[in-house]
Amino acid sequence: MKNLRYYIPGILLITFAAVIIAFPEILVAFVAASIIMAGIGALYVGHMLRKSQTEYNSFNDTVFEFDDRYFNRSFARIWRNRF
Repeated sequence: MKNLRYYIPGILLITFAAVIIAFPEILVAFVAASIIMAGIGALYVGHMLRKSQTEYNSFNDTVFEFDDRYFNRSFARIWRNRF
């Protein structure tokens, strides 16, 4: 029974596929739920970027004595420069 845990993901996927074949309406619900979750994730990332940009714009360079430009940049600008 200890090795059964390795087979659980495959068993669940096969079971979900059989249920979707039996009831195709469930596929619509899965697709809709996936799109909703992707939308929530996009809203969260957008909120993080806006918050980071707001903090960057209100940042005062005279607070710190060192001059490390990487840490003074916003998350949005760091993320954009990587791609």
